[in-house]
Amino acid sequence: MIKYCKLELAKPMYSKPLRYASLAAALTLIGSGANAQLLHNLTIGNAKALALGNAVTADPPGIDSIHFNPAGLAQIKGRQFNVKLIAAHLTSDSEFGAPIRPDNNTKQTYFDFNEGRLDQCSAAGATPTQQELDDCWGVDPIANSSSSMDGPGLMLPFFGFTELPILAFPAGGVAFEDPSMGWTFGTAVYSPQGIGYTRDDADPTTGNGSPGAYQGTEVGVTRLTYFSPTVAIPVTDKLSVGVGMNFSYQGLAVDTYIRAPLQTTQWLGSVNDLLPAEAELSIIAPYDNIGRLSMEMEDFLSVGFNFGILYQATDWLSFGFLYQSEATAQMSGDYKMVNSEEFLHTTEDLAPAGPILGVVGGAPFNATRVEKGEVELEYIMPQNVAFGTSIKVLPRLKVNVDLRWVEYSVWDELEFEFSNNVDYLNLSSVIYTLSSGYGLKDNADPDAMRIRRGYDDTWSLAFGAEYQWDDNLVLRVGFEPREGAISDSSADLLFPIGKADLFTAGFGWQLSSTARVDAALGVLYSEQSIDACKSLNANRCQEGDVVYNPYYSMPFETETTAYIGAISFDKKF
Repeated sequence: MIKYCKLELAKPMYSKPLRYASLAAALTLIGSGANAQLLHNLTIGNAKALALGNAVTADPPGIDSIHFNPAGLAQIKGRQFNVKLIAAHLTSDSEFGAPIRPDNNTKQTYFDFNEGRLDQCSAAGATPTQQELDDCWGVDPIANSSSSMDGPGLMLPFFGFTELPILAFPAGGVAFEDPSMGWTFGTAVYSPQGIGYTRDDADPTTGNGSPGAYQGTEVGVTRLTYFSPTVAIPVTDKLSVGVGMNFSYQGLAVDTYIRAPLQTTQWLGSVNDLLPAEAELSIIAPYDNIGRLSMEMEDFLSVGFNFGILYQATDWLSFGFLYQSEATAQMSGDYKMVNSEEFLHTTEDLAPAGPILGVVGGAPFNATRVEKGEVELEYIMPQNVAFGTSIKVLPRLKVNVDLRWVEYSVWDELEFEFSNNVDYLNLSSVIYTLSSGYGLKDNADPDAMRIRRGYDDTWSLAFGAEYQWDDNLVLRVGFEPREGAISDSSADLLFPIGKADLFTAGFGWQLSSTARVDAALGVLYSEQSIDACKSLNANRCQEGDVVYNPYYSMPFETETTAYIGAISFDKKF
């Protein structure tokens, strides 16, 4: 006999699929940041680059040339140090519509299957009314609701995910010229990725929490380059080349609720045939909660390299080229999956079938409230290329233009490997096997989770203008229309940003012959509207896609704004 119950997880199991659905995001997210181009260049903290819309490949910004174009270090004479501070504030609001599925045929099938078993379904033999069909299937508790980010946080080395009053961090670097060779050496500390956020962690089904909690109550992605030895060599008076290594910390944190708003019973019913005759199987109903998954992972040594060329054709025209290599982080850490009482009942009921579940892609169930262990993920920072030119169109006015390509297609899928079997993934693996005829990609094994990302490579332009007001003061503005790596078919709330526009302004002030201050402000804005069933990462209309599709058949809209400020001080010594 099959017994049905509503599943509510006190905390989602630490399953791979779930975790990246909320992360990922995030990660991805993401790391989790302005994702029109997934934070590219936004968190470096260089005030000149930010003020010029990051169009600085042919006009490299001092010591931070290490990141933007290593050949630019050759412009530094003598010895120089830099200290800087970057601060950011991110807001993101999401609106959910009403789901467009299921249709009455699906509800009727569900009603017939559950007739007499669920309290909200009428007794056997009754002819259901429309209201009874609706009551039997249930009503999505997050339909026609909204969600907002609550505050900032970061994944920090040694501290893990940390909530902060403001998203801000200091950085800096040093460079010196070898007078005998004319070469310039330098190293800097900076963050190519640094973003995180929190949402209300109350259970969304109670009406006291955020619907976005199903894709992250806490998400943090950090890449911190702590050592970047770089050398720039002047080949001729006009041509310089530079190359540098970067040694970085990569961290990822995700804490998310998980739910299964799908009609899984049509496949789980088959599992009941494998159980003893007297057994009763509790099956997840549409919109039920599964639990809460928490995960933190780190890699303290992720290595890449940068290569740059700077050609100053005349005193009014220069060209630049940058190549940043792909960098891989072999991340590892701990996971924790807290299962709800209802889901625990389900796994307890399935436990007798453990020895034979291998036939349908499963394994014996742990059937415990809390599951813990270690988790691993190979995380790739994509390679990118930039071309730039800087033209002095008037004696005091300079215009910069950059063209940049980033290979975000390497984020096609994220695969998490767990040290132990996770019941949520185990059950998901069974469902994928039983629903194999529906053309779904198998995203789960009992000890592994594969989270689809499906991001696109991007080409984008950036523009900047600099006006020399007088001998000491320079004014700057920039604009960067950032092409989206995340198409509508890959959109979710983990990284709620598609195409975005970055508007910036700033100034530089020469304090003396050896010291200067630069400051900048930037505003990035993105909005997207995702039709029902459009996103394979959030609201796909496919039954059985349990890893991970939390907003089944539900349209949603997002509006994200990031405010970024940077100030830096450079001093020759």
